[in-house]
Amino acid sequence: MSDFKRKFISNFIEFTTFFRLVVVRKVIFTTVFIAVAVFGVFYYNRLKTLKTVNPPVITFSEKYETDVSVKVTKRELLNGVKATDVEDGDITLDVIVENVSDIIWKNEDGSKVKDIEREVTYAVCDSDNNVTKATKRIKYTDYRSPVIEPLDKIPTIKEKRYSSVLACFKATDVIDGDISELLKIESLDSSSDNIKKGIFPVVLSVTNSCGDKVYYNSVVTLIE
Repeated sequence: MSDFKRKFISNFIEFTTFFRLVVVRKVIFTTVFIAVAVFGVFYYNRLKTLKTVNPPVITFSEKYETDVSVKVTKRELLNGVKATDVEDGDITLDVIVENVSDIIWKNEDGSKVKDIEREVTYAVCDSDNNVTKATKRIKYTDYRSPVIEPLDKIPTIKEKRYSSVLACFKATDVIDGDISELLKIESLDSSSDNIKKGIFPVVLSVTNSCGDKVYYNSVVTLIE
């Protein structure tokens, strides 16, 4: 066999050996990469599942009061509220009063609520962004509906304008204080034939922040 043939065969063997090594390494690398990727996806989904199944828990202790004054603050409504989380431990300080509903007039079964009650919604979020909410009903011990009254014994206006009529009355509320700016005219005979010099009837209304709407019937005297 000539030297050329021997060198050719030797080079061919070296090339095929190198090629096989490259292929084997590529297969190994691809296999390892796929395995790592599969493990990563599995771990992520597992971690996500664990986060989902371990949301925080809100509880209410004996210190929680359901009978409160209309002057109760959101800070006071947090008394007796506790929150815990599997990963974060005690997260009571993170609890907030998310919402206080309007007055509840009827129960879910349609029956009338005897007392003046509202529903407080509490919320808390853990470090995994899991949010838990809980509701609790509170009952006011000193509630009164809004009051509408005239500023003078005989409400009198000089111009036949709605704003003039509203300026003759005031509205107060035990929760919101002065709510005169929320007064509305429900009914007013302002036709050209009837709203002349003299007395005409008016019906006013006002609604406070907890949804309690009241009406007030009165008369206004127009002085031309």
